Amino acid sequence: MKAVSTRNKFGRKLYWYSQIDSTMKTAYLLARKGAEEGTVVIAQEQARGEGREGHQWFSPSGGLWFSLILRPRIASSKISRLSILGAVGIVETVEEAFPWLFPQIRWPNDALVNGKKVGGVLCKARLEQGKGDFVIMGIGVNLNIEYFPPSLCFKATSLQKETGNLVAEGPFLASLLQKLEELYFSSQEDFSQVLEKARSFSSLLGKQVRIQIKKEKLAGWAQDLDDEGNLLLRLESGVVRRISPEEGYILK
Repeated sequence: MKAVSTRNKFGRKLYWYSQIDSTMKTAYLLARKGAEEGTVVIAQEQARGEGREGHQWFSPSGGLWFSLILRPRIASSKISRLSILGAVGIVETVEEAFPWLFPQIRWPNDALVNGKKVGGVLCKARLEQGKGDFVIMGIGVNLNIEYFPPSLCFKATSLQKETGNLVAEGPFLASLLQKLEELYFSSQEDFSQVLEKARSFSSLLGKQVRIQIKKEKLAGWAQDLDDEGNLLLRLESGVVRRISPEEGYILK
């Protein structure tokens, strides 16, 4: 493990590991001990990378795997919006580096290239008195992964596979952290710009989708995102269901 200091707030303190069980777990422990906002835990490889719904995130050497400690001054009901913010940060960074890839967001937290997952976001919060004491934002981006297991080979891709070239981790990480920092602090009082960007990058809006909510499956048209980042799903009956980022996910 190495601790590195940089000038920006996000990544000013950075802990780098060659291998770790989960950057989320390590960042959570650091946050409980008082680590400052913007601290980053990054690993070359994760043995038990964490995804949504308890799924394990495939995170071998060749990807970008890190967790970011946040201490937002927002109500706990608004914390789920940070997953959308993270996804916007990923696709904007990809678009800036490779504009011909036309990256998209699959609400609320997946980054796509050519319809396949290239990155994702997972946020976990520790709450106190109705507000977040801290939030850990986990980010995974498939930079230079050449081979995926059979269960993922038709669902996931990497920037190397899509561009035909190796992607330098350092510059990509620096750009992504800068983008996340800009989005995070500019959205503290007004989240509307992040939502507009999420809409413009959306792979779902205006399309028919299927959504899993606990044990319930819904089908309908992805109509819009509301001011809190909830998906407005119009069912065949005409009823519009409001689905929050933490309760529902898209069925592929």
